[in-house]
Amino acid sequence: MIAASTALVLWAPSSTLLSSDGCKVGEREYVDYVTAGHVRVIARENWLISRRFRDSHPWAEGAPWIPLVDDEIRRIAEEDATKPMPQRRVIIAPAEAGKEWAEQYVVENPSVLRAVERVVHRGADDLPAGVLETAHRYSSDPRGAAVQVLRQAYNHGDAIAASGATAPFFLANQDSKFLRWIAEFDSSGDALPATRRRRSAHQDYARLADELLDLLRTLDLVGDVSDLRRFVGSEGHAQLANWYARICECAAVEDPSSIEGKLYRELARDLDDARLSNTLRSWLAKKEPATEFSLGLSTGLAGLAFDGPTVLSIAGVLLGALPVGRGLLKRLGFVAADYTGMQWPFLYTFGRNASGRRVGRLRRALGLPPNGDTG
Repeated sequence: MIAASTALVLWAPSSTLLSSDGCKVGEREYVDYVTAGHVRVIARENWLISRRFRDSHPWAEGAPWIPLVDDEIRRIAEEDATKPMPQRRVIIAPAEAGKEWAEQYVVENPSVLRAVERVVHRGADDLPAGVLETAHRYSSDPRGAAVQVLRQAYNHGDAIAASGATAPFFLANQDSKFLRWIAEFDSSGDALPATRRRRSAHQDYARLADELLDLLRTLDLVGDVSDLRRFVGSEGHAQLANWYARICECAAVEDPSSIEGKLYRELARDLDDARLSNTLRSWLAKKEPATEFSLGLSTGLAGLAFDGPTVLSIAGVLLGALPVGRGLLKRLGFVAADYTGMQWPFLYTFGRNASGRRVGRLRRALGLPPNGDTG
């Protein structure tokens, strides 16, 4: 998510989960990303400021205060409080309005009790785990359950609107379904304006997020880069974020049936359309540079044979063979070749710009046929 966002906005994030087995970002690294503005945090005041509130929160797994992380997040929140909103790295959100709205809405629309009862009955298929758990605590009080579900629904949509994010990462289909349900259960009214504005744009983001994470895991497996910090803040980072944002914008207006495999298709199309020049093939097609390469290399090797591998003789090999030697180095990946496509897949996967060898490796990893026109 960090790699595909500039910046990633997190709502009331858990600090304890940074130390879980599946998390690739450590506590210190996470704080560094927030400090640098690559990750922005937004939450209610109690979550950001009060250790007592966090340590007594019902979410025992994820809420507890971690001093190494949360002391720093609180410090940044206080430091940024007077800055213009776009410059804040940690944002204290206004107090929630969901509870008051939900209570009033249930009074004015008693039929909503049945709608909430049905969605709770469907359970884990349609509701995020936290919302469902809250509803079950009110199983003997239908009105109380409806108020709590609608309260969380309102706050859920309000959080997305307040974050200013252009595309949410839904890591479970339940999140996407929940947001659609929020927007549709009262189609005649204006109950959840912030949520309704985003209804159509959100409905397929869960599938896109799944596919994005799958794609990046594939690139992780084939690549040479294990440190995300080398990628974050680079030109490739901005390219990846813009590429994903563009696809999300398209998904908002496309037929949902076309979403499956969309990211892989878009990346394959980008790779097919790109051209790689100044490679060994293109240099060898030119007669004069090839002749210079032969003469220069012969002279250089003679220096190696008679004088030993001195700095000057090694330089003779490199300088004498410069015209095609530079093309060879580009082909082998030591010098960046001229590439007309996006560099983010190569910077993310290999930590370097495109070369003929890297283009081939990436295409094989994605199950694509070789692209013969790379020189």
